[in-house]
Amino acid sequence: MKYTYIASSNTATNGTALGVDDQDINVYKIIFGLPADGNVATLYDISNPVNAATTNIACKVTQPTAAAGKDWVRMVDFGPEGMRLGEGGNLITDASQVTVLWDANA
Repeated sequence: MKYTYIASSNTATNGTALGVDDQDINVYKIIFGLPADGNVATLYDISNPVNAATTNIACKVTQPTAAAGKDWVRMVDFGPEGMRLGEGGNLITDASQVTVLWDANA
């Protein structure tokens, strides 16, 4: 299993690739080390999306705000089989300290 750590917002660089083009991967977990009000993490089913793209989105997590009770999401767990992405993958986030657990399929 592989892990990719994203220390801070990567929206200016169009995210962090998981795998490469045309590579099948499985994403098992997204872990938020430092969630904050309104942070957004978008997991794409391609390795090279453009920030704020509305296509090829596999999953989008928006942290609740104080008005919503600040019940922040600390981890998104896709289960033992994970979420399969067929064109590599990419995570674009404005959050800090995010870790993605994933693996390439043989």
